[in-house]
Amino acid sequence: MSASDFHFSLIDNVDSLQTAPNKRKAFYIIAQNLTDQFMPQVKVKLSGPPEVKLLIKTEIYGGIPNRTSKKRVFKVISKKSGVFPLIATLTTSKGHNIELPITLQVGVVQSVAKPVSLPIKDEVEISMLKVNCPYCGDQIDEESKFCPHCGSNVVTTNEKPVKSQEELKTKHCQNCGMELSKEAKYCAKCGQKIV
Repeated sequence: MSASDFHFSLIDNVDSLQTAPNKRKAFYIIAQNLTDQFMPQVKVKLSGPPEVKLLIKTEIYGGIPNRTSKKRVFKVISKKSGVFPLIATLTTSKGHNIELPITLQVGVVQSVAKPVSLPIKDEVEISMLKVNCPYCGDQIDEESKFCPHCGSNVVTTNEKPVKSQEELKTKHCQNCGMELSKEAKYCAKCGQKIV
């Protein structure tokens, strides 16, 4: 006799219900016998605060055969808006006593937003050593594998980095006319492949 003998839930395994004030809310509660034995005299009783009127508060499921489930409808109504806790309690003649908490939201309820605190990160700036790209001459991080300006692979180059843009011979992009280094494979402005 344990809670693991049953799967006890609202239909679709939700844990909350929503309705409007002064409107009946009908919902199903499922009791599934997970054992290999017949479970006699299964009963579910619904309880809640006085603001919620329980139109159907007790359902007798009768016996539930092994590995099968039964569902029963319950109905509630509330005249006030708010969030109300309901408790469905499953009992059996074999001594089971299982509770299912249900949240009933009636109407539009404004919740108070809790302030969110994010962990504070130590802002340590790591200064990267800058070098010149051997193809376009722009400043790049020393650990870069590709130049973010011209797209050239700077890891496989055997050339020494150039000191500036002026030291390189240039060519122009056929698409946008931007001045590019002689070794550039792609235009830094429009992304056109250079032939």
